[in-house]
Amino acid sequence: MAGAFKTVATKNITRHTAHKSYEVVLLGHSGSFSAESDLEVFVYHGKDNTAEYGLSDTATTNGYNNRDIWNSINTNFYKKVEGPPGEGGGYQGHVDPTFKGSTRILSNPLGEHIRVMSIPHLMIGDGIKPGSFQHVSSVALKFHDDGLGNVYQTLGGTTTKVGNIFYEHGIIVVEVASANIEYFTAGTLSFKNTHVIEEHEYMCNAGKHEFNATTNQSVLSNIASGSVAGFVSSSAFNPYVTTVGLYDDNSNLLAIGKLGQAIKKSEKFDTSYVVRFDT
Repeated sequence: MAGAFKTVATKNITRHTAHKSYEVVLLGHSGSFSAESDLEVFVYHGKDNTAEYGLSDTATTNGYNNRDIWNSINTNFYKKVEGPPGEGGGYQGHVDPTFKGSTRILSNPLGEHIRVMSIPHLMIGDGIKPGSFQHVSSVALKFHDDGLGNVYQTLGGTTTKVGNIFYEHGIIVVEVASANIEYFTAGTLSFKNTHVIEEHEYMCNAGKHEFNATTNQSVLSNIASGSVAGFVSSSAFNPYVTTVGLYDDNSNLLAIGKLGQAIKKSEKFDTSYVVRFDT
């Protein structure tokens, strides 16, 4: 036997993208994925306001101050940063690093009143799939994205660009004329999330002169004395492979591959075992 461990010579990682559909009924300013779920979608109103806190026009939405909502969205996605484009300058949120799409800015500066929908990361995974967002308030009022970060409103047969969707953050921003226009407070939200799955493949090769002994105590006729059973001394004896373990450089077991059927280790041919698992 060459030893208990052998370095894996061939490994490969393949990435696959999976999508899951969600549908959430919004009522008031929130909606849950299901009755048993703690995952909730929230809708907020934001207002550009320079007045002091505590005044009547700084009323809160879902426990948050309107001005805080507006400032947070403006700073993270719309505020202009000084400097040449491509070197830190331009507008925040202009390019979505996850989907490489052109997230076009709605306006600068951001309008005084906005409606913000926030979808939790446990629902969106690695991000909302571009082109899958839709919110239907009624037969006449619908919202959807164009796959490039823009949100459109269809009202009475007329479609107008009204906001932006930031896919990797699960944030939808729509400008409104006043606080009285409460978009997203009721209706059905639907979208697909994105989850990137990595398939790891390891080619584990056992040479014909390697791993031809066993440490399985079943070959002992007397465990106390260490005597082996007679069948082990036969020239035809070779161990059967049932499990392949993958270890790190510190000999910590990271993954176990179980064979569907035990395979006898050959002394005439090299044997390769392919171990695959997803993360």
